[in-house]
Amino acid sequence: MPWRLSESALPLRKKVWYNVYMVKEISVQELKAKLDSGDKFYLIDARSAEDFEHNHIVEAINLPWGPEFTQKLPHVLPDKDAEIVVYGTNDACVMAKSAVDELNKLGYENLALLGSGFIGWMESGLALEFGKAS
Repeated sequence: MPWRLSESALPLRKKVWYNVYMVKEISVQELKAKLDSGDKFYLIDARSAEDFEHNHIVEAINLPWGPEFTQKLPHVLPDKDAEIVVYGTNDACVMAKSAVDELNKLGYENLALLGSGFIGWMESGLALEFGKAS
């Protein structure tokens, strides 16, 4: 018999299981609303530096998943209580999911994942920036 959510678990469906914890998954529209409202949060692009340079979501910070991720983390995200939204290429992006896993392991708890990733943002026709990370 396949596993199914009970009716009481339905409010949890906007969260996604990664390893042994849950992270909130947000939509393109929710992220756009956060950016438009001026909410204070970090928007982390976990894609490669080359992908980021080609184009990225406005106000994103490039923190590529890879060997240097944890070394750069304290400089880019000094506040472990800050709200952090992470995105990768698409909904199946291993880099973004790995970044979220590592952030959680290191004590960052206010995490969200852009469910459809960069592709979802781009397909929605929303603003992009071009150029290297500062």
